Amino acid sequence: MDIIYEIRRRHSVQKQTVSAIAREMGLSRPTVRKHLNTIDEPRYVRLQPVAPKLGQFEAQLTQWLEQEAKLPRPRRRSAHRLYEGLQELGYEGAYDSVP
Repeated sequence: MDIIYEIRRRHSVQKQTVSAIAREMGLSRPTVRKHLNTIDEPRYVRLQPVAPKLGQFEAQLTQWLEQEAKLPRPRRRSAHRLYEGLQELGYEGAYDSVP
């Protein structure tokens, strides 16, 4: 959020115009205005819950990972094998959701 502070500093301390700040920092004027008018820093908020399809299979996956953590590395299942095992149990989610 250093950009926001820099924009505000240039505007209030150095008395630069919005256009000058935008030009020097390589930003658009609406972006500069937006940061000058905001009170709080923008925060990203996830709109959907994390791993909703994995939820009911999470206990099984955790159990597998705990069991295999005790095995030597070459004998452990890969993420793809874990994904295939979950599919056999009825998992319909994406491969990327499996750790």
